Amino acid sequence: MITAYPVARKAESYEICEAFIQGCGGAIASAPAKLASGPAFFYGVDESNLGVWREVISNPSREWYYCDNAYFDTTRQSYFRVTRNGLQHSGYGVSTGARFQQLEIPILPWSEPDSGQHIVVCPQSDPFMNYVVGFNGNWRDETVGALRTLTDREIRVREWQRDKTALAATLHEDLKNAFALVTYSSAAAISAALAGIPIVCGPRCAAMPMSGDLFKLSQLPRKPRETWAGVLADNQWTLDEFRSGLAWRMIHG
Repeated sequence: MITAYPVARKAESYEICEAFIQGCGGAIASAPAKLASGPAFFYGVDESNLGVWREVISNPSREWYYCDNAYFDTTRQSYFRVTRNGLQHSGYGVSTGARFQQLEIPILPWSEPDSGQHIVVCPQSDPFMNYVVGFNGNWRDETVGALRTLTDREIRVREWQRDKTALAATLHEDLKNAFALVTYSSAAAISAALAGIPIVCGPRCAAMPMSGDLFKLSQLPRKPRETWAGVLADNQWTLDEFRSGLAWRMIHG
């Protein structure tokens, strides 16, 4: 039986965990969280469930599911992604494209090579990088430092803030006349790629199929995006689709 380990004292985490558990016949862990047998489900990680999280991901034989907000900024708080044994979907696979078409999100032409005046950098929160990713260091400073040795273009850093919906609302302006966007695994990479702005992201990001190499900024790829976008749309669901078990059935094919 699958057990969900919500973040303590966070109503949204409990609501999302309960919706998913309802659809797959699992249970919510009691507080303080102690690891039960069977698969584990997480929406958010902080000090209250960090011990269980680390115990789960350190065991290669343990099955786990990580849930977070939608892959597409315009569907944030309406859809939620779930990945089995990973933080995000790889972005590879096949899709009919039907669920993506329902979202009515445009895919704009890629920008011309060498066009754009600035590079957008999207750091993520320190707790996410430290607790969830296990990144040892300061991704923001290291990335900006590397970029300053690689380009004379303006580097525009979008500092992380708790209100992600408000942050996403301003991304469109920063993408105007941008040369590229760089992030570890923010959904901003997906928004940028769909807007036709080349990206560089980390290996655990769902936008990785569209990503180039930070040290080859003049050669960032511009690949077809329709199938990739369809795959991501097939791996995010509404809470009603959690409760009905549709998400669980689709995850397990």
